[in-house]
Amino acid sequence: MTKETKDVTVVLIVDDDAMTRMLVVEALEPEGFKVEEAASGIEGIEAFQRLQPDIILLDVSMPGMDGFACCKRIRGLLDGKRIPIVVLTGNDDDESITQAFEAGATDFLSKPMRWKLLPHRVRYLLRASEALEDLARSEASLTYAQGLAHVGNWEYSPESADGYWSPEVYRILGLDESNSPPRFESLLQVAPNDEQPKLIYSFMNLRTEGISYSLEHRITRPNGDERIVLQQAEALREQGRILTLRGTLQDITERKMHEARIEYLANHDALTDLPNRNLLSDRITQSIAHANRAGQHMAVMFLDLDRFKFVNDNFGHPAGDNLLKAVAARLKTATREEDTVARIGGDEFVIMLPAFSASDDTDTAVRRVLDAFSSPFLVGDHTLHVTTSIGVSIYPEDGGNSETLLKTADAALYSAKEKGRNCFQLYTREMGVQVEEQAELENALRQAVVRHEFELFYQPKVDLKSGQVNGVEALLRWRRPGVGLIPPDSFIPLAEETGLIVPLGEWVLRTACVQAKAWQVAGHLELSMAVNVSARQFRQQNIVELVRSALLDSGLAAEYLELELTESVLMRDRQTAVKTLRQLKEIGVVLTLDDFGTGYSSLSYLKEFPFDVVKIDKSFITDVTNSVDGASLTKSIIAMAESLHMTTVAEGVETEGQLGFLSSNRCDTMQGYYFSRPLPIEEMDALLSAGTHLLDDNQRSEQLKRTLLLVCNDEEIQASLNRLFLPDGYQIFSTNSPLEALEMLAIYPVGVIVSDLGKPEIPGIDPLSRVRGLYPHIVRIMLSGYSEIQLATGAINEAAVYKFLTKPWDDRLLRQHVGESFRRYEARTMGKNPKQDTKPISAPALK
Repeated sequence: MTKETKDVTVVLIVDDDAMTRMLVVEALEPEGFKVEEAASGIEGIEAFQRLQPDIILLDVSMPGMDGFACCKRIRGLLDGKRIPIVVLTGNDDDESITQAFEAGATDFLSKPMRWKLLPHRVRYLLRASEALEDLARSEASLTYAQGLAHVGNWEYSPESADGYWSPEVYRILGLDESNSPPRFESLLQVAPNDEQPKLIYSFMNLRTEGISYSLEHRITRPNGDERIVLQQAEALREQGRILTLRGTLQDITERKMHEARIEYLANHDALTDLPNRNLLSDRITQSIAHANRAGQHMAVMFLDLDRFKFVNDNFGHPAGDNLLKAVAARLKTATREEDTVARIGGDEFVIMLPAFSASDDTDTAVRRVLDAFSSPFLVGDHTLHVTTSIGVSIYPEDGGNSETLLKTADAALYSAKEKGRNCFQLYTREMGVQVEEQAELENALRQAVVRHEFELFYQPKVDLKSGQVNGVEALLRWRRPGVGLIPPDSFIPLAEETGLIVPLGEWVLRTACVQAKAWQVAGHLELSMAVNVSARQFRQQNIVELVRSALLDSGLAAEYLELELTESVLMRDRQTAVKTLRQLKEIGVVLTLDDFGTGYSSLSYLKEFPFDVVKIDKSFITDVTNSVDGASLTKSIIAMAESLHMTTVAEGVETEGQLGFLSSNRCDTMQGYYFSRPLPIEEMDALLSAGTHLLDDNQRSEQLKRTLLLVCNDEEIQASLNRLFLPDGYQIFSTNSPLEALEMLAIYPVGVIVSDLGKPEIPGIDPLSRVRGLYPHIVRIMLSGYSEIQLATGAINEAAVYKFLTKPWDDRLLRQHVGESFRRYEARTMGKNPKQDTKPISAPALK
């Protein structure tokens, strides 16, 4: 196989250590090289003859034939070809290196190697080899080849000051051949003063003792250009007498620049150009040494961007990268020249503050960094408001070395995030305990997976039309030995972060399917099972095949399995998510969009994904009875789902008022503590066997009466109003709490509300304003002991009050106004699905 027929550069590694061979493969193959391996010197020679590699990496210490002998044998087979042979040796002493070169090695590398530099070193040697090969092809092109390799040669006689310089030596030195005789003094003159003594000493030893030398040094050309050269020299002897002194001069400036660049990249972040963890650790170590000498302190600030994942998920990774670069630039302007700003990965930055005396210095520096995030970041067409959380550790109080200071600062950062983000936190010993507890929890969680310490609880879901349980949601619980039940919020995020959620999620799915089938066999034929699918499980696991397998193994029909996914699961790769969801739909399972409204919800978003069910988040349900916005948003979600032929499930239903509101507004299903908390398997069995359900409204015929709500914070007036309206046959409810009044309105079909909340500094109008927004058809009457026209006008304008009466009012007139108000209410609701005809299911779940 000739070089011309090869598609890639072939590297032969000859080493009896399998680990070294593997590391060479991992370092070179991603860079486009093809690596062939041999485990001994004999195998290396056979592989060389068979493969004709472009370069050979050869270990010195091998059983049988060592690297030196192998190198010498291969050189003998090359027949003049210049294939680089690089000797790998743990012995970097002069004798080993000399022996390697005498055996024909091109170069050597000392173990342990810097693997990131290996591809660059190989490329350099290949380039140098090609240059030398060109040189060997024709003696006539020696000058050109020397110029190509930036190598010139010189010769001197020990007795003469004059000698010979090749044209390339003149070019490297920047001297004119016509007026610069090739004297050694000229070689000294172009070197800086600080470099001249070692050159003189080395040349004198060469001339008098015949001692070879190899020196890297700087030169300054007449035009002021500074270069770096490698000068090597040796003495040619005959019968012990020195005949000739000869050497080479190589311009290695570009190589040094490349090495410096490689060194820079090894110590700096490629995206932001900031120091990376390696350089940061070195600088912290130096700063600690300086602080020790000066008797001072130094500080480490650990930064993490708040909600950076949101930027990546919604605007793409290019926008995220641009934001990181903008943050890096802003951090540099917010710090001093002597500070070090580093990026250690992802959206994590570290600022190292060198030696200081007062703790106020740290406080000022941290606040300056936080202030740097007060202005928005312009990233492309987007204006992004980004904040940061900061943890701070101080030397020597919080750690004696780089690793410990970074660890304690990270613990303080975790505490800052727990406090609500966009703040900083100094490290305390208590935080160290928290970190240890977190590490202990992670270890226990890993053991729990192995020891099967998890179990499933089930929370029923109730059909709001029939009041019957139509499904359950499987919820993971961890019963830790000696501790008891661990709250899901304490371990689910950790399981997600560590990847343990993948095997846990599979166990949950398979167990839930088996249990659902068991309940169906027991007679609960239409009971469905809902299972949550985590983001990591959805992305990393073949969820389609897992679902197929779980259904097949359990015997559960696909239509009774409901997979719940949050919006964040789908946002990272929407195209792939759509494809996966469609594959799941082909199986026949039900797809539910969980926590709807908390993320990036929109009508177009719902249309894009093939969901069957929309689950309204608990945060919306909490205030549907007392917030116009909360009620409006919930109604909009229900209407949006209806328009797309999806069903709705409200989670977190805890009060009768919330239940009444949802039923009145055509929500399909409820789930929450009002009906039942999540139950262990035995209690869930009992609930299903008892046929527990919500009471329906046929048992509440009393609600067909005209219903009057009295809101009054004076007990005597409240009792007087109750007596006043009792003969009129109304169903009367009364309360002194505006919030309780709003809850009652969600439960009962109130037609008229009479409000008397006393002093005007108590916001009596506000509850009526909310009633107006929530239930515009209810007629509102306001009583007040203040007769000012301004108050009456405000009440009418702001709360759309139908009647305003001042104290003392006329009982006959008030009864007349209430009667007119009921007739007005009935006229409004006639033919418009009045509340009396759409009665909520609202009785306790105890039948």
